[in-house]
Order: sequence, then C-alpha cells, then structure tokens
Amino acid sequence: MVKRRKQEEIAGVLEFAGSSAEDPTFKRWVAEHRAQNGGNLRMSKGATGVRVMFSKEADMIFWKERSEMEAKGRKPHAA
Repeated sequence: MVKRRKQEEIAGVLEFAGSSAEDPTFKRWVAEHRAQNGGNLRMSKGATGVRVMFSKEADMIFWKERSEMEAKGRKPHAA
C-alpha cells in the first residue's frame, strides 16, 4: 500500500503579534475572509500571537495591509 500526502502551495505565513484566535477583531476578519473566499484558513499559535498560512499571495497582502491599517487606527480599503 502506498501512502500519499496532499501537498499544498503556500504563498506565505503571517503572524499577528498580540492577537489570539479568540480576539473579536481577528474573528471578524476570518468571518469576512470565509464569506468572500470560502473555505478555511490554516491557523496556529505562534510565538507572539496567532499565525495564519495563506495559499494565495493576494490574500496574504490584503491581511497584512489590513493589520497595518488597524494598527494605525484607520479602516482598510475594500479589495
């Protein structure tokens, strides 16, 4: 019997320091992502916060920009 492993392309990983998977803002972002793109995000606990793996580079860039805007206290632009 041959065991097969599913291999996925990963565009990148972002770690959101000071956040957890239970953070209300983070939960809202995940819900919005699932509503727009469907499917699940791969999340894990990182060294300083929650770590998210992205299969699309565009999603990763959008999340990074959104987190930077949120840190500055502004609303991110719509994609």
